[in-house]
This record gives sequence, C-alpha cells and structure tokens, in this order.
Amino acid sequence: MFNRSSAFIICANSAWTKSCNSVLSEIGFAHIEHITDAKALALVPFSRPLQFCFITPASDQNELKRVMRAIRGHNLDKHRFSPMIMLARSLSRRQIDDYIALGMDDIVQFPCSLKFMGDRLKRQLCRPLKYFETDTYFGPDRRRHAEREADHQERRKGEADYRQYLIQRDPFEGVRMLDIYDHQASQLAGTEAEAS
Repeated sequence: MFNRSSAFIICANSAWTKSCNSVLSEIGFAHIEHITDAKALALVPFSRPLQFCFITPASDQNELKRVMRAIRGHNLDKHRFSPMIMLARSLSRRQIDDYIALGMDDIVQFPCSLKFMGDRLKRQLCRPLKYFETDTYFGPDRRRHAEREADHQERRKGEADYRQYLIQRDPFEGVRMLDIYDHQASQLAGTEAEAS
C-alpha cells in the first residue's frame, strides 16, 4: 500500500533522517525523499498520487512552521492535504497540543512496533477525513483536542466563520474532495435574529 506513495522526511538532522529512512523503508515506502527545509521542499517534485510528510522535533520550530505553511498553502489539493506526521521519541502533553494546533495529522512516538506505526499511517487512507480552515488554522478536525482554546466554544456554537472539507486519500488516486461546506457566522446570526 505505501509503496505507491512518497515519504518526505523533512529534517536537517542527518541522524534523525537516517533513522526515519530505515523505519519507513521497513514499512514499505519505496520512494523516500530527504528534505532539509521549506525552500528545499519547493524544489522536490510531488510525483506520486500521495505524499506522506514526516517531521521530527529535531527541526527548528520556525522552520517547522514554514514547512507546514508551504504544504498546507499549496495550490493543488493533492499536496495541500498531504498527511503530516510527527515522529518523536517522547513529547510532553503541551508539545503534543502545540503540534496538533499547527495542523499535524498524527503524532507517532517511539519506541513502537512497525505494525503499530503502519496501522497508524493507514488511518490516513481510504476513509473520509474532515479538515477545517479558519483565519488562524488549516488542518484536520482537532475539536477533541481544543478544549483549552479560548475560541473553541465560539466555534462550536458556529459564531465564527470556517470552511469544512471532507476528503479521502487513496494511494492510487491521491486526494479526493468529497464535500466542502462554508459556514458564515453572520448568516447564522441573521437567521437567529429573524427567529426571535
């Protein structure tokens, strides 16, 4: 399954890159690219239907944000909705929350078995996934992780604008857009005012 997808390891640390390369080869990725930063990412062809982007905490935080913007801001959906996976040895709850807030699709912590990691990566494939786009966020549905956000309740009540995408990733077809929903808070407010 993974042999039809590319794996981009985005990290300047050569030790991490080598370690990740060996794990991803074992899982079945036949095409693996090593990318040092967001500028280098722009030069790499997205040649397969689907690209998994693997990031590590060894990357500089500002560079990590640039990489996220480069992928999530891509003009083609098949790249914009690439699965972004954080590979880490150990992270605090705060770090996990911070990476989720950036728009990561998943975080896999080592040590873990190859089967566990493969199963986690398969979650990104062949099933409908919700993505949200707001003024400050673009990424997978993170509502279960957003309990501590100041604007979380506001968004749950529909008091802020957002766009919701329903996508499905397939190693043969790439990303399929199943649905797009635009929520306009001003229209909701107008409807509620008319009802009262």
